Amino acid sequence: MDKEKENILNFFYTNLDTLANINDCDKLFIDSNNMIKIDEPYMFQGIWRYCNNISRKDTMHVINKLLNDIEIYFNAIYIKNLDSKNTLVNKTVKFNENDKINYVALTTIIQKLDKSIKGIENLQKTYSTDIETCIGLNKIIEKTKSLSNNFSKMI
Repeated sequence: MDKEKENILNFFYTNLDTLANINDCDKLFIDSNNMIKIDEPYMFQGIWRYCNNISRKDTMHVINKLLNDIEIYFNAIYIKNLDSKNTLVNKTVKFNENDKINYVALTTIIQKLDKSIKGIENLQKTYSTDIETCIGLNKIIEKTKSLSNNFSKMI
């Protein structure tokens, strides 16, 4: 696997793992490398977040972007496979064990998407009094489930 592809997949995996590990009362922030990080509760957390301009809307935007990037990445590979097999009419090409690198990457992403849902649900509990954020997080959960379901159909 080339280095760029490996870096992209590691970025996806690491961020999804972080989402999966969110506990109730945890908040998130984005580091300088656009990596999602857990901000566990502590005294003066609100002041630190305010002073560093860390908002839940920005974090939700980054989560949405992560999911969109994952969708685009794997759909592009899928379309490339369709094109290379000249089966656009058939549309039954699936990732399989013959395409081991993409098969493993896709099955890993599906597992990590599924695990991330629990963490996002915990984030919803953290922001239970903020209706707008909860609605946004619910949309993220639905998108995550949809991606997992659609990717499962590719294998």
